[in-house]
Amino acid sequence: MPNYIKTNVAYSKTLAPEAWIDSGLRREVRYKLLKAAQMFIDTLDINNFKLYDIVLTGSMANYNYTRYSDFDVHVVTKYSELDCDDLAEAFYSAKKKIWNNDHDIIVRGHEVELYVEDLDQPPVAAGIYSLLDNVWIKQPSYDPPTIADLDVNVKVLDLIKQIQATIEGANEANDIRRLLYKLRNMRQSGLERHGEYGVENLSYKILRNLGYLDKLSKAIKDQQDLALSL
Repeated sequence: MPNYIKTNVAYSKTLAPEAWIDSGLRREVRYKLLKAAQMFIDTLDINNFKLYDIVLTGSMANYNYTRYSDFDVHVVTKYSELDCDDLAEAFYSAKKKIWNNDHDIIVRGHEVELYVEDLDQPPVAAGIYSLLDNVWIKQPSYDPPTIADLDVNVKVLDLIKQIQATIEGANEANDIRRLLYKLRNMRQSGLERHGEYGVENLSYKILRNLGYLDKLSKAIKDQQDLALSL
C-alpha cells in the first residue's frame, strides 16, 4: 500500500524558515503578501470596500507546513456590509477563483492563495497572523499530533478508487459534483469532530496535493461542455 502520509503530512519543530525568523514574519515576505492582497482587493471592484485586516493563516502559519503548503492570505471584511449581502459569499468565492486561476504568485517556493474572509465567521485555525499589524492574532503552539497513518492511507486509497470510477462512469456533471460535495462535507465534519489531524481532513488534503480534486473539477467542466455541444 502506498504511504501517502510520508510525503504529504509533516510536523516540524520550527515554523517554515523561508517565511519566519523565530516567530517573526520575514519583512520581504510580508511585503509581497500585502502587495498581492492589495491587488486582489482592487480586482473586487467594490466602492468603499471596508477592510478590517489582512491575515496569514493555514499551515504556513503553523508547524505542519509541507512543500505543498500555500500562503493562505485572507482579506477580512464583513459580508453583511455588501449590498445584496445574501449573495456576498458566492460573489467573493467567484472573485477568489478568478484571481487564483489567473495568477501564479510564488513566494519563497510556495504559492499565494487569496480569499475573502467574513469577519463574523472566522476560520478554525491554529495560527493567525495579522499582516497589517505585523503581530500574531493567534500564535500556534508546538504540539506534535498523533496520526493514524494506516487509517489515512486506507481512506485515501479508497477515495482515489471512488474518484477514478466516478469520472470514468459519469453520464453528467452532477454525477461528479455529488462526489465533490461528499468529499467537502467529509472534510468539514471531520474537522469538527476530530480536528486538523483527523483521518478525514488529512485524506482530503492528500487528495488535493495529489491533484485528484482538480481532476474532479475538470471532469465536471468536461461534462458540462459535452452537454452543451451538438
